[in-house]
Amino acid sequence: MEAAGTCEIARLPVELLAAALALTTPRDACRAAAVSRDFLAAADSDAVWSRFQPRHLPPLADGELSGPAPPSEKGQFRDRRILLADGLMSMWLDRETGAKCYMLSARALHISFGGTPEYWRWTRLPESRLRFTEIAKLRNVWWLEIRGRIHSKMLSQDSTYAAYIVFKTYRDGGLDYPPQEASMTTAGGKSTRKVCLQRRGNEQEDGRAS
Repeated sequence: MEAAGTCEIARLPVELLAAALALTTPRDACRAAAVSRDFLAAADSDAVWSRFQPRHLPPLADGELSGPAPPSEKGQFRDRRILLADGLMSMWLDRETGAKCYMLSARALHISFGGTPEYWRWTRLPESRLRFTEIAKLRNVWWLEIRGRIHSKMLSQDSTYAAYIVFKTYRDGGLDYPPQEASMTTAGGKSTRKVCLQRRGNEQEDGRAS
């Protein structure tokens, strides 16, 4: 037997529930789906998830919309990466907020001495979820500088963003010392801090020296 509160909710039209949930966030809609069958029907409806879709999307690469489409508007939030027009950036929607997220390929970055074979080697990348065809492999360099930029108009409003660098290292990568300098620059200023791209060999997972 359902609780009294649930019975009262069941009297409301699903369309009304959907209209209310459309004013929340993807995370709230997923939580509401667990309340009752009526909430589930409303929370999973295209009427709700279409409201979470960004109004303005950057130009996409040719053929990105020609493949199998998600079965529902909600399916757009399942970490489905799509390539942008230049093929050097990919985009997806955050599952919790609906904000636009981006990844820049190695070719979209400015890598000091990136065009010098003595220091960097560009390798073809097999089909992967990252959607890019090339990666840059560091061979030998005395100056490591990588810069990337993205136009603020491409970002979602009223959203907090974080920037990450995705890379893979070997045990003898030589990036454990000295610490590297990472900075983030926006119209409001610049933030700089020291980071370590590779854990030292005598450190444990929590960063303590063994």
